[in-house]
Amino acid sequence: MKKFKNIGLIIFLSCCLLTTKFSGAQSRAITLYKGIVINHSVTIKNKIYHFEGADSLSDAPIVIEGNNITVDFNGAVINGGTDYENPDKFQGTGIIIKAGRNIALKNLVVKGFKVGVMASGVTALKIINGDFSNNFRQHLNSNRQTEDLADWQSYHHNEKDEWLRFGAGIYLRNCDSMDIHGNTVTEGQCGLMMTNCNNGLIYNNNFSFNSGIGIGMYRSNHNNILYNKIDWNVRGYSYGVYYRGQDSAGILIFEQSSDNTFAWNSATHSGDGFFLWAGQTSMDTGDGGCNDNLIFSNDFSYAPTNAVEITFSRNKIINNILHDSWHGVWGGFSYNTVIANNDFSGNLSAIAIEHGKDNAIEQNSFSDDKAGIELWSNPKRPKDIGYLQKRDTRSMNYSIRNNSFKNEKNIFNINNTTDIRISNNLVSGGILQQKLDSTVKNMEFDKTGDQVKPYNDSSFFPKLTFKITGRNAMLSAAHPKGKKYIMMTDWGPYTFSYPKAWEEKTDSTGKIYLDMIGPAGKWKLLHIKGASGPSAYAGEFPGKLTVQKDSTALTDIDIEMEYKGEHVISPFGIKYKKGAPYTFHYRKFDIPFKWQMKWFVFDTTSDPLKHPAQFNKIINSTPVKIANGPVLNKIFGLGFGKNIARENVATVAEAEIDVPGGFYRIGISASEMAKVYVDGKLILENWDPAKLIYDADYHKDIVTPLKGKHTIRIEQAQYGDYGMLNFVMQPVYKSN
Repeated sequence: MKKFKNIGLIIFLSCCLLTTKFSGAQSRAITLYKGIVINHSVTIKNKIYHFEGADSLSDAPIVIEGNNITVDFNGAVINGGTDYENPDKFQGTGIIIKAGRNIALKNLVVKGFKVGVMASGVTALKIINGDFSNNFRQHLNSNRQTEDLADWQSYHHNEKDEWLRFGAGIYLRNCDSMDIHGNTVTEGQCGLMMTNCNNGLIYNNNFSFNSGIGIGMYRSNHNNILYNKIDWNVRGYSYGVYYRGQDSAGILIFEQSSDNTFAWNSATHSGDGFFLWAGQTSMDTGDGGCNDNLIFSNDFSYAPTNAVEITFSRNKIINNILHDSWHGVWGGFSYNTVIANNDFSGNLSAIAIEHGKDNAIEQNSFSDDKAGIELWSNPKRPKDIGYLQKRDTRSMNYSIRNNSFKNEKNIFNINNTTDIRISNNLVSGGILQQKLDSTVKNMEFDKTGDQVKPYNDSSFFPKLTFKITGRNAMLSAAHPKGKKYIMMTDWGPYTFSYPKAWEEKTDSTGKIYLDMIGPAGKWKLLHIKGASGPSAYAGEFPGKLTVQKDSTALTDIDIEMEYKGEHVISPFGIKYKKGAPYTFHYRKFDIPFKWQMKWFVFDTTSDPLKHPAQFNKIINSTPVKIANGPVLNKIFGLGFGKNIARENVATVAEAEIDVPGGFYRIGISASEMAKVYVDGKLILENWDPAKLIYDADYHKDIVTPLKGKHTIRIEQAQYGDYGMLNFVMQPVYKSN
């Protein structure tokens, strides 16, 4: 009897162990640790992991390599840098995926790194439902009054991964047949960046509100980019002040990227909505280009520069919305390009093409543009690059048919162009206005006026079929739209996900008009410094608020407010639940500088690098010119003239300040060299032209404590004629 009892116990325990082992195999998730290498399918334990980013982008706390691997991160958060209010200090890569096949990442959050996820040499890579927001982005030096040229980017080369200096949410090289969908990258500098990546599918992602690029492609072909939200990827813009975009774009296509399809995406409010350039290879050899790309049924409206820019290439732009931009289409040196069935409205110039050839502009709708179609060439343009030497770049052979023009200030502006066929175009809301001169040859002008009935040729429309479920990526009717809603902060475009008091204007009496914008909710005033007489002490979003600046020379305003309403995502990605209090500020700081600037000229005997002692004698001698004013860059810009060349020139500027105690960010952007002194002590130096490789290299800044009266002295010297001198001094706040 005892024997049978023991056998039963053994059987019972064995069953329990087997059940426990089986159950654990089904449900157990692993915990990540720094240095882990994942080479098989696994589920990750859902928690927050803090792994500080490495100095090198080639090192990562998590590495994935092998074949046929699925890693479900199960909502886990991989967090790099903890100083989240200084994303320009983020470094390292969160996850590196090494060469392999059929690797899938799902349901992960990576933030606080220079690069969120980097993959190289992976075939059939899948990245699904990830969030790679709040990774690296540069601090912007441009402000609402002044564009700083050091903020310009350049994406023209990436053979050696030069793009990595801007970071990325996702960075891919040599990854063919990838599937990237359901992902989010916001409030970084670059979203998805790809080099040598072919036959991929990128859809249903949100790459919006970044300070550089939404999607970037370099030497990448046969990809389908569909149904993506790519709005507000922008920098270099201040409403009504400057609008050059500084090489930002919703979609960037560079260097021999061909046969791609871009359809049903929204890339509005970006520097360029769509920015395509053939590449340096074509510039040097005249061969290749970014050709045969289809740009279909997208919205590229409200671009500070060009809704669509396509240059030195052959493409199709069909059925897109192109509203309220500098140019609807800028098509310099485009050839065999079709621009058909697009909706142009409110642009400074709807279509502008220099040196274009064999292009069709048909079945488009134009309304309320200042200029409809502009075609021209410069016969005297020097052929100083390979493309111009090897290609026929005359402006010629255009078909302009079946378009409608309504309320256009000037419909045609054409010169130095031949062989143009204009026919069957409807003109309404005004007379046919055109600017043509004797340089226009062989133009056929037929059936264009207010009695014409254009017809549609369906052959322009492509037949696209994809085995995916695409979402509606377009902005909702209720979402703010228009270039006035490109509202730049120190770190990038405002996202509408948190409350903000945005200055509309300050009148001559010092009255400040604020727009209260953000999620629906209520605000109340907690504290006010440097201003008085608020028009209200509480209110709702959206709303208005006015205050009166105190009658002091120094502007030092800080209005602290509390918001309660919808859920909030702060400027640095911190989430607040619906109804939770959220503190925000309106701040304005302006020192009443009284600069005195002196100009000096140096030569080989007083070269600032080779003969510093002699150079110092020069800048402490009698200047060739003296000027005074409150804004340093304006004095500098107006200083050059007949007696002062832009080359081999130096300036010395001085001003007295009186500031409240605190930490201040002092920055200088200069061509080519600069030194900043406070009370005779050198605190900031950028005095080596050999290190000036990229635009950002022309800027240096430092945080330093200051209080009371001080003397600021800036020494600047330049060999060339680049011409830039911007100085910024702002308090460092703990939170925005």
